[in-house]
Amino acid sequence: MPRLNFAVPFTSASIFLMTLLSSPAHAVDASGTRADLRAPKPVAGPIEAGVPLVDQAKGAVAIKTSQTKPRRLVIFLHGIRGSGSVMAAIGTSWQSILTDTRFVAPDAPFGHRSGGRQWFAVDDQVLRPDRIEGARKAFDKLMAGIVEREGFKGDLESVAFVGVSQGAIMALDAVSSGRWKVGAVISIAGLLPLPPKASASKIPVLLMHGEADQTIPSVASVAAAGQLRGAGYDVTLKLYPQVGHTISSEEARQAVLFLRDRFDR
Repeated sequence: MPRLNFAVPFTSASIFLMTLLSSPAHAVDASGTRADLRAPKPVAGPIEAGVPLVDQAKGAVAIKTSQTKPRRLVIFLHGIRGSGSVMAAIGTSWQSILTDTRFVAPDAPFGHRSGGRQWFAVDDQVLRPDRIEGARKAFDKLMAGIVEREGFKGDLESVAFVGVSQGAIMALDAVSSGRWKVGAVISIAGLLPLPPKASASKIPVLLMHGEADQTIPSVASVAAAGQLRGAGYDVTLKLYPQVGHTISSEEARQAVLFLRDRFDR
């Protein structure tokens, strides 16, 4: 397998993932305010409806909505130097629209030297074959454990990945490589790291990006949309003027409606 550089030619310029992913990312919490995706937010308390709990053994935040197996599973994938607890508030805010849904927000497998977690290292700007393999193996092991634990091992069509920044990169890679044939994927402020494999299942993919994003420019999602459509995926692309490297309240609203429509059709 050839040595691949992180420089990806989206236009005449190349974008280095080391630069792209080194800036703070933000998300919208349940109250609509922006929260730093890099800073872990510890939560505690009993497992009950709508109350997130950090599972210390597995490093995941689970929002339990009922004692029986729900119809759907949504897995949130945080950005670099973040944690699963940061994404949990989004799941809480989606419960009234995505009823009968289990939301899980795991921590990424690897620690970051500056604190928080990461899905893969970007220290030397080079995507080495062993780094690709290591990131995929760790991701697949974590996802497989969640899917089996929640009772969706034979029902991947009822599972969705929702990723932001580095988490979005992992979500897109998992689906576009053919490893995970889930029911839907949402990428927020992400990019497609490698060319996609052809898909016959037309997995629904929602790409969302702020046009004011200076961390991962929105042209990355525009390019990903073209590649994924060419490979047979059902792609929706939404760009948001004056939105930076964040999850805006409008993006969060459109994302949950996208999942509702895909799951209920």
